[in-house]
Amino acid sequence: MRNLLFYSIIAMLLLAGCQADAKKNAIEAVEPSIDVVESDGTLSEMIQSANILQSKMALTFNGLADEQTMLKLLEQLDKYSIKATFFLEGMRVAQEPELVKNIIERGHEVQSGTLSFVDMTTLNYEQTYKDLFLTNQIFEQHLGFKPRYVRSRSGDSTENMQAVASMLGMSAVVESSINPQDRNMQSAEEIAAYIERFANSGAVIHLNTYINPAVIDAIPLLAQSLEDKGYTLTTLADVVKEQYTVKPLEEIEGYDALQFNLDYENVEPFIYYRKNTTKKEVVLTFDDWASEERTKEVLSVLRQYNIKSTFFLIGKRAEENPHIAKLILDEGHEIASHSYNHANVTKMSPEELQEDLIKAHQALTYALQQSPLLYFRPAQGEMDERTAKIIAATGVKVIALYDIASFDWNLDYTAQDIYKRVMDRMAPGKIIVMHVLDGTQTVEALPLIIEQLQQQGYSFNKLSTWIEQDIDEKVD
Repeated sequence: MRNLLFYSIIAMLLLAGCQADAKKNAIEAVEPSIDVVESDGTLSEMIQSANILQSKMALTFNGLADEQTMLKLLEQLDKYSIKATFFLEGMRVAQEPELVKNIIERGHEVQSGTLSFVDMTTLNYEQTYKDLFLTNQIFEQHLGFKPRYVRSRSGDSTENMQAVASMLGMSAVVESSINPQDRNMQSAEEIAAYIERFANSGAVIHLNTYINPAVIDAIPLLAQSLEDKGYTLTTLADVVKEQYTVKPLEEIEGYDALQFNLDYENVEPFIYYRKNTTKKEVVLTFDDWASEERTKEVLSVLRQYNIKSTFFLIGKRAEENPHIAKLILDEGHEIASHSYNHANVTKMSPEELQEDLIKAHQALTYALQQSPLLYFRPAQGEMDERTAKIIAATGVKVIALYDIASFDWNLDYTAQDIYKRVMDRMAPGKIIVMHVLDGTQTVEALPLIIEQLQQQGYSFNKLSTWIEQDIDEKVD
């Protein structure tokens, strides 16, 4: 079966530029002779999403539908000024080069969809190499360029694909972060709602051109809903070029600031709860992690009142969506660790706890492209003396706790409940903990708390400001 595909494709290559030749059917196909270059062990990048700060998402399509369907889709994209990336099978590019050129002329991007959308998980390295090599040849002969990216029909990558892409000088194998699985024949409304639900800067959306006609009707729905949220749909190349995570972890100063150290018995941890002062000042801190939309809502409130805060973020979540941590940093706030897995630190072995701390630090370091504060706040504020020593032994400078828990994580709490709990416990030098979580009333409660405190003459500080002041006072 594979040889038949190769025979067919070589016949098409011989026909390049001669599609109108009446004798084209008389050309005899021959098996291709391809020198398969062995892998040198390197793998191309695998892209599921891009770490960007701009509100852009890559709209991508797999496959080349019939001409009538493609023109309808292209007209909808043109109508809403949307540019997209099309992953096309090499066979279809050879069969319909003019249609493919039409896609490119409209400002869209065309990349490799492999030779004929076979199941790439069934191919070994040699078969994968021949598949992508021949596809690249077709692109070069019919379109005048070699594709940078490749994606399989399912949208899943394989290690063989990454190895071959690297050997062929291609940039990446592409998956996706938003795939509504339109092959399940959902309605346009369902497709659009799914994408809107998971909208995120740098996301790669995967749709198909040839399976579900509702995809075409989903375009205007997407255009409206995503515009309302401030997102732009564009090509994969346009999204990838905005990536800010340019340095690998090992090249970022301070990435190894935390180290395993099980000799912790004589370590003296620095635990900070509040500032001893009569001056009307407080620190507003935030724990945990939320969607990009909710994070931006919190940041918007803080920006409105010109308040800078300290955020304790979960390392695992920063690893999944690093740009959200960078958004917080770029607003002038400071970032510290809230662990990697958000587990109860008092129930972890010393080895497990230190591994968790190091992973969280490295995830945040990569996300920020700089080292976060060497502060740590345990999940739920759970702490004991032994655990504090284990934490400090890694190089954590401050275990940062708090003395006003807003309980804003409680979904049963209204904005007024949160406000009352904070204000009833208010005094100079207090550290307030709130949370960046979806589904809570935090965003509604924040202005109430901030405005009341400002009316009472309170100012807001970053946590590091207080800690550095206290350290300086102790030195003096």
